[in-house]
Amino acid sequence: MKRNLRMKCPNCGHWNRVPVNKIFIEQPSSEPKVRVLIPMYEPLEVVKCKKYGKVIAEPKELITIQHNRFGEQLCQRKKRKRRNILKNWRKSGAIALSIK
Repeated sequence: MKRNLRMKCPNCGHWNRVPVNKIFIEQPSSEPKVRVLIPMYEPLEVVKCKKYGKVIAEPKELITIQHNRFGEQLCQRKKRKRRNILKNWRKSGAIALSIK
């Protein structure tokens, strides 16, 4: 599903538009009849900040939306390739959604 996602530049705070595909990654659950799906976004092209000029999204990275404690949305980039995330997910049984 194609969408335009608004991402804030971590360097200057400028809001940029990123064309993405919305995908859902299944996470295992303790109950066999329950399916847990995590929405993630896959950028379609390399996007640079219009104000600062730094790269803020690449096609090989996945983006997830997190909310901070004040209810504001934060777009986080996953710096691993999509297949590595899926491979690690199958081994560990869970996906870590926080980036440090």
